[in-house]
Amino acid sequence: MSEHGLALLLMAATPVAAGNLVVSEQAPALTLRVASGFAELPSLRFPIGDLTDAERRIFVDADADRRLRRMVVVQFERVQAGSDFRFVFPSTPPRRFGAQVYRAGAFVYDDSLAAARDPAREAGRTRAHLVTHGYRPPRLWRVARLARVTDPRGLSEAILFYLENADGDYGAGPLPGADADGDLPLEGAEREAMLERLAGAVTAVRG
Repeated sequence: MSEHGLALLLMAATPVAAGNLVVSEQAPALTLRVASGFAELPSLRFPIGDLTDAERRIFVDADADRRLRRMVVVQFERVQAGSDFRFVFPSTPPRRFGAQVYRAGAFVYDDSLAAARDPAREAGRTRAHLVTHGYRPPRLWRVARLARVTDPRGLSEAILFYLENADGDYGAGPLPGADADGDLPLEGAEREAMLERLAGAVTAVRG
């Protein structure tokens, strides 16, 4: 799909953000407020292969040297016209956020490695976007993630990410205990703490 075609497709249901407020009118009907300690960056729009189109709203918290400490990403993803792909997954393990139930999880992953492996995917495009705007992203992120299907036909999904710089908690090299995707799942109290911090950074105003 051309850049022009992608832009036209997204315009029909493009969420807007103002004053750390993200508003989506349909699929999903959702309004989120990101905490005032985060600065908003320009949104990032891109196709994911030939299946879906993504839009990422990105909010960052950085130190005086522009090293990122925390980040919030709100991702809206829609099936491309003509694609047979559908979002089909249950909201399990469940977690209520606002008026909806999401699939919830938490993990640590090597963002630098993921970006290098596939620059056209989410990690690669987001990392390049951050660098372009003068920020210094960490190698490792600790992540809380909420996701749900937002269309009864499986044509769209919404994902909320809350990320913390985890470079100081792990040494160089592969993450010990990481799964086949390179993610280190967080369980128990660690998982719950991350999901609580997500809820402190992002508030559902509507939806």
